[in-house]
Amino acid sequence: MTTTAPDSVLSAAECIHLLRSVPVGRMVFTENAAPALRPVTFAAVGGEVVIPTDDESFARFDGEFLAFEAGDIDLITRIGWSVTAMGHATYVSFADSVARFHDRNAVPWSIHPGDRHLIIDMEYVSGRRVTLMRRHGDNR
Repeated sequence: MTTTAPDSVLSAAECIHLLRSVPVGRMVFTENAAPALRPVTFAAVGGEVVIPTDDESFARFDGEFLAFEAGDIDLITRIGWSVTAMGHATYVSFADSVARFHDRNAVPWSIHPGDRHLIIDMEYVSGRRVTLMRRHGDNR
């Protein structure tokens, strides 16, 4: 159980720990000069966000500076968190990705033989614990 107060800034270590607790996040990038986001499965391994993909268009992100966000909220307690990681991305083959990690069991598995990984180096990481307030009489 965490001792972090609601509506507080999370340490980098807490952010990485929380990222490891969820399987889905949002990759943030620009498309046609506008902000865009895409839900993705991922694993936080070491100081990197590893996103498996069979989408060849992800090659365009190689060398780019991207943002990534993940979060969770407990619908009963209405307490949650949001973590953002930012850094440069590398687009690599599955085999090259596996070779980068000491714990190969932590690397997300791929379902297609030709899958690749987009790896975002967590150069910057920040997060907040949040509490959703209820209005008087709201029992949801």
